[in-house]
Amino acid sequence: SRVGKIEEAKRSIAVSNKVAVDDPAVLAEVEAVLAGIEAEKLAGNASWGELFDTKNKIFQRLIMGAMIQSLQQLTGDNYFFYYGTTIFKAVGLSDSFETSIVLGIVNFASTFVGIYVVDRYGRRTCLLWGAASMTACMVVFASVGVTRLWPNGQDQPSSKGAGNCMIVFACFYIFCFATTWAPIPFVVNSETFPLRVKSKCMSIAQACNWIWGFLIGFFTPFITGAINFYYGYVFMGCLVFMYFYVLLVVPETKGLTLEEVNTMWEEGVLPWKSASWVPPSRRGANYDAEEMAHDDKPLYKRMFSTK
Repeated sequence: SRVGKIEEAKRSIAVSNKVAVDDPAVLAEVEAVLAGIEAEKLAGNASWGELFDTKNKIFQRLIMGAMIQSLQQLTGDNYFFYYGTTIFKAVGLSDSFETSIVLGIVNFASTFVGIYVVDRYGRRTCLLWGAASMTACMVVFASVGVTRLWPNGQDQPSSKGAGNCMIVFACFYIFCFATTWAPIPFVVNSETFPLRVKSKCMSIAQACNWIWGFLIGFFTPFITGAINFYYGYVFMGCLVFMYFYVLLVVPETKGLTLEEVNTMWEEGVLPWKSASWVPPSRRGANYDAEEMAHDDKPLYKRMFSTK
């Protein structure tokens, strides 16, 4: 719509919603997008200073976007991808490159599963399940490495059973990562920012991802040399933090347009209630928008509630 291809936009929306091109819902969505674009054109180009705007929740969104991109690296994925051959040589494999290839195949195949689950279950739910499942995998991986891999000391041969267990849970971990935290932070960021500031905000968030990727790649050899598989507990701690960060900060954006996401943020909808939020154009007479911005329940009840 922004470059004048309105008819193509109508066809895309119609195909996505499995309705006819002239369906009233399609026309209404196109008109809403066009209205949003016109409003941005009248407002002019965004300055870097506008990224610190807290009234329209731009700064809050920027912090969230930068955090989830940083946390993606702190899942520990590149611990396996960068140093997989070194790790599995330590567990006693004669050809650790074979396991590295297996991890790559698991990562590639799991990506297709991720494409399905992100739209089927939503961004927020997948991030929560991903953090929880990766935590479990990392606990087993690190604990076996620390307590069972070298039963007679590191100067003696490693346990084949313990090594195989670590490889299996590394594969489980990669599956959980590739279906959730690998793609979804990019999806969330692409759906969070208004078009006016989107390019600047996403570039900062992506820069955070690259910086943490560099730091982990650079420091991992020194850290593993000092603490070995105890390093897994560091990532486990990060994964636990990620779960609660998503629970308390990241809203659900599944099925919403950029304009609707913008409205949700401006209304101050609580993240754990966002899955039940309804855009103004679809609200009934009994819908209580104020209720979505308040919650008196204790935290442990919020963890298991979407309303």
